[in-house]
Amino acid sequence: MKKDRLLWFCTCTALELMTATGVTAYLLYLGQTTIALISSVVFAKVIGFHFIIELHERLKHKKLLLKS
Repeated sequence: MKKDRLLWFCTCTALELMTATGVTAYLLYLGQTTIALISSVVFAKVIGFHFIIELHERLKHKKLLLKS
């Protein structure tokens, strides 16, 4: 069950999550809170976009399987 949840992320989304966490944490460590906030908002939009595209592709794939 856990393995299925982990495989739900595509590779690019997992890398984006790790990068966003690292960049935001480093900026907070440096005391650049404004830039960290901007960075986290930008990363959140990109990650959200990838989740939406992944869901769309899965639903599209299920519809194709049901038709055949």
